[in-house]
Amino acid sequence: MPLFHYRPLNRPCRICGSGFEFVQAAGDAPLTLCPTCGKTVKRGDPPTVNSPRLTRPASTSEAKDAGFNVFRKTSDGSYERQ
Repeated sequence: MPLFHYRPLNRPCRICGSGFEFVQAAGDAPLTLCPTCGKTVKRGDPPTVNSPRLTRPASTSEAKDAGFNVFRKTSDGSYERQ
């Protein structure tokens, strides 16, 4: 079930703050009242998520230093650990 972000229509609420997340089915009607404080709310955009940006692939030595197993494909189609 999707997670929707709601925010109060008026100034930030002392109980709910600047908004809250609510789990509901995709076909359900959007909430109009906050289930906690009863003030009117509107479905808003979800908060932004920061994710790391990879600028280049990791080298074999960096992958090994990070604890990954690195394999190389041989001519017969099998893999061997480097």
